Amino acid sequence: MIHVQILGTGCPKCKTLFANAEAAVKAAGVEAVVEKVEDIQQIVKLGVMMTPGVVVDGKVASSGKVLSVDEIAALLTTAATGVPAEAPAKPVACACAPGCGAAASLCRCRAGAKKAVALLLLGFVAASVAVVVSREVKAGRSAPDAGAAVEAPAAEGVLSVYYFHATRRCQTCNKIEALAREAVETTYAGEIAGGRVVFKSLNLEEPENTRFIEAFDLVSNTVVMQQGNAFEKFDAVWDHVGDPAAFHAYIQAGVAKFLGK
Repeated sequence: MIHVQILGTGCPKCKTLFANAEAAVKAAGVEAVVEKVEDIQQIVKLGVMMTPGVVVDGKVASSGKVLSVDEIAALLTTAATGVPAEAPAKPVACACAPGCGAAASLCRCRAGAKKAVALLLLGFVAASVAVVVSREVKAGRSAPDAGAAVEAPAAEGVLSVYYFHATRRCQTCNKIEALAREAVETTYAGEIAGGRVVFKSLNLEEPENTRFIEAFDLVSNTVVMQQGNAFEKFDAVWDHVGDPAAFHAYIQAGVAKFLGK
């Protein structure tokens, strides 16, 4: 009997992963039991720093993402037969900056940022989630959904453009902030002066900012725009950082969308 554990604190992605795991058991045609693990200490003990996670027969198979039914079924087939379902995919060249040349999974720019945020998430999950949930339950409220607004805007209709980063920042990380700030401040100077748009650069290692990690599902340095209860991540900034014109157009289009222009 294969033992599958789905690790997560009950967020929407955790629930989706659990449902995918149950469907994968049927699709793979194997005997397996799927267990939901929500205890923070047990998740940390299993060695998972980013949820949701998948553990198959005691071994961590995935963390920080929602595997599809087919992906989980492949893991189950491998566990049942001992034969990998398919060969690993060929590394994709990194496109975070001109001349980087590293495999995307090994790029120091993006991978380093993801690692930093992953470590932050571990501390956040272990030290903050339990406290927040406990307070909400005591107050008679359910815990906030990951997609809910995490910071009330200064006034109705104000668009907040965030750049999230860690304390240690690479050259590419600094360039992303500079380009994002430039794209917003040069094109929407009037809106900024009128208080309709604000640009904020936030360090996720600061205690007051760790809540953004789960609320916005952050896995790397990125740009997020929030207006009221609506928000959108602009992770493709990594793909456009080598082309300032394309980068500016990408960010400016996002601002225009929120402002209804």
